[in-house]
Amino acid sequence: MGKVSIRDVASLAGVSIATVSQVLNGKGTRFSEKTKAKVFAARDEIGYVPNASARSLKQGARILVGVVVPSLRNPFFGDLVQHMQENIPDNVSLSIMTARQGQADQTVETLVNSGVHGIIMASQLAKPVAVASSLKKRGIALVVLENHDELLDADAVYASDKKGGRLVAEHLLALGHKHVVLLGNQVYTDNLQYRTASFKETMLAAGAKVSEVATRNLTKHAGRAAAMAVSITQATAAFALNDELAIGLISGLNAHGIRVPEDMSVIGYDDTDYAEFFRPALTTVEQPLWLIAETALQTVIERINHPDAERQVAAFDTKLIVRESTASIS
Repeated sequence: MGKVSIRDVASLAGVSIATVSQVLNGKGTRFSEKTKAKVFAARDEIGYVPNASARSLKQGARILVGVVVPSLRNPFFGDLVQHMQENIPDNVSLSIMTARQGQADQTVETLVNSGVHGIIMASQLAKPVAVASSLKKRGIALVVLENHDELLDADAVYASDKKGGRLVAEHLLALGHKHVVLLGNQVYTDNLQYRTASFKETMLAAGAKVSEVATRNLTKHAGRAAAMAVSITQATAAFALNDELAIGLISGLNAHGIRVPEDMSVIGYDDTDYAEFFRPALTTVEQPLWLIAETALQTVIERINHPDAERQVAAFDTKLIVRESTASIS
């Protein structure tokens, strides 16, 4: 088959070119799920990509890489993008997009339509296996920082959340905490699931009690709003699933007259740049963000240049950073 066109997709799916265009551009809400499924299946079967993405990568040509993060307001993801930009080769350009829960799959299509040759995915995909398989068939490289265990059609770069969760539990247990509260989100990404499962497994194996409080999102405002719910558990320590939540929680606890760490220890996750400057300085788990960013960028470029190479997985260690926000039970 020669160059595949949108006309070929329409013919195979048995629909009009206009229908294919609207469905593939995320504007097909008026069409039935059956029709949309036919269009997507036809697209993947013949490997169709828009003209902007289908151009060949001649030697010396500029490579366009899409980067999808949940939010740039979260310092962790802002720093991730910054580290990539600082290590970008001269012939590579980045297209940065944000995608909250449930938006990531469509954001992938938006980037493909804009002509990217590869995508670094730091947001949770709703249908990771289907998206990865579709991109592979269409010759678009994919590196994931989430969903990594199940995606055989994507390269993966991540820090060990399983180890990170265990480090938090071991630290709190060593300080004598036998009742802790886990401050998390209503919807967990894969990485957060690994983090929480390891934490709870280690705590429960030691005979400790784990209470749970769910927030609407992983922000400072959500952490502050959860302070009352955390305090009434009567736990002696709290594990917040990121530094944003932890700092908001400490602020909220202080507003209720609960001192950290004298009355309750608090530990975060990520070791964002302000964790050591906050007071009390935040005990947290460090992810090697600059290594993750640099490796993800290198990996997606390698996949673009060598699409048939074996799957690459890079897993980095996490490290506990002990500061002032945790203390032993007096």
